Order: sequence, then C-alpha cells, then structure tokens
Amino acid sequence: MLAFLESLCAALTARDAVRIRQLLAHPLSRALPKAVRDEANSIAGGSQRGFVAPLQALRLYHQTAHLLGVRADPAARHVKGETERRQMELSLEALASR
Repeated sequence: MLAFLESLCAALTARDAVRIRQLLAHPLSRALPKAVRDEANSIAGGSQRGFVAPLQALRLYHQTAHLLGVRADPAARHVKGETERRQMELSLEALASR
C-alpha cells in the first residue's frame, strides 16, 4: 500500500492525469479515503482546485508510513540506540512578548 501511495503522490504532484486515472482504477484505490479520491479526481480533471498541493494524499502517505515505522519521528533523535526527544526553544524575547 505504501508503494501505491507513493506512486499516487508522485503522479498528483506531477499533475500526470493519465497516471492518476490508472492508479485510481487500481484495486488498492478502493481503500483510499473519499477525501483522497476526490482530491485525485479534481487534480486529474484539471479543475481550479487542481492547482493546490495534494495535501490529503500526502497526509495519508505520511500517516501510513509513520504507522508502518518507515519514517522516524522528526522530533526524535536516535543516540546510541536510545531515542532522545527534542524540544524547540524560544528566545526570552519571544516568551516576553506573549
């Protein structure tokens, strides 16, 4: 499924209508949420909405990859087999202006 989503995201980003329609005809496309299918059809159809980034498909790809353990959490850094959580630090000026 992850390879299918990767192909779909690549086709959506490239605005390759033929490839998008081929992927939507694939049996795996039945597992896609309606929002992703609608977004793909919109981009393949060349509507005004077709000029936006394929956020629904990219979000689904990221969530699926994360669930499968393919992608590490960007907020975690691995040090000697252990995971260290990182936190963004704000400067004192930014904290004072809140």
